[in-house]
Amino acid sequence: MTKYCISDLIIEIAAPEWVLHDNFKFFSCKNGNPDVYCKVKFEKRPGKPAAGVKIIAKTPGTLIFEYEKHIHNLSGDEHDIPCYTTASMDWSSYTMFIDPEYNNPNDDAIVQTVKEGIFVSLREAVIGRLAQKNGLIIHSSTILWQGRAIMFSAPSGTGKSTHAHLWQQLYNTPILDGDAAACRIIDGSPIVYGLPWCGTSGEFINQSAPLGAIVFLQQSKENSIVRLDFRESVLRLAARCFLLPWSNELMNQYLDTVQEITAETECFLLNCLPDFEAVELVKKCLQIT
Repeated sequence: MTKYCISDLIIEIAAPEWVLHDNFKFFSCKNGNPDVYCKVKFEKRPGKPAAGVKIIAKTPGTLIFEYEKHIHNLSGDEHDIPCYTTASMDWSSYTMFIDPEYNNPNDDAIVQTVKEGIFVSLREAVIGRLAQKNGLIIHSSTILWQGRAIMFSAPSGTGKSTHAHLWQQLYNTPILDGDAAACRIIDGSPIVYGLPWCGTSGEFINQSAPLGAIVFLQQSKENSIVRLDFRESVLRLAARCFLLPWSNELMNQYLDTVQEITAETECFLLNCLPDFEAVELVKKCLQIT
């Protein structure tokens, strides 16, 4: 079994070494009781649930239901990886089922497919467990500047990675994570963590820092920046989080954490061009706060 420390959660995984994504090795640890215990099983998934189980969500491709104090996620396709998962109600245990035909460490294509499938699925387990620990994952490109994490958040394609790289060029700021970062309330303060999940950017480091500010980006023909009030900050941050929206309980936990983060954090809206002037506008605001 292998242990990883991700956003100060100890993740223990019972799985063959060959199924684990290379990004995880940067988060390896040896000590600590697991916050999440994960298992990978190369077994045929069980059939559809018996009548009378509590259906949580149903789509043409997915069936999510509650049974014996576990959340069951049954994919519509047995060839999905994983095709079936179960999680305890507090997300402290998580099991992934994969069709036995994929248990082939000698086929490079299968190995890569299995690694990617498990990699994505484990993020769901971390999202669920973070919700129990006053945390969430924010879609953002995050830099480290003067000992603080500055998050640039926006829909894909808006330019958050470009803006982070402009900071890197001007001020040699490390990029904590190019696509997503975890944020947890620790002793009343938001702390940001780099994650192994970094999208196509390939940029992440296993570090953490206090949250300094969240800057929401919008493309514009000219640069301008405004400080957001609490209500607008909550609405914008909630829209940029990775959620499991089929659970009312989890949604309430997410929204509580969003409000705690924004209550403790300066949030800005940056209408911007992809240029150094936009960097200087943000820098000036950060120096004032």
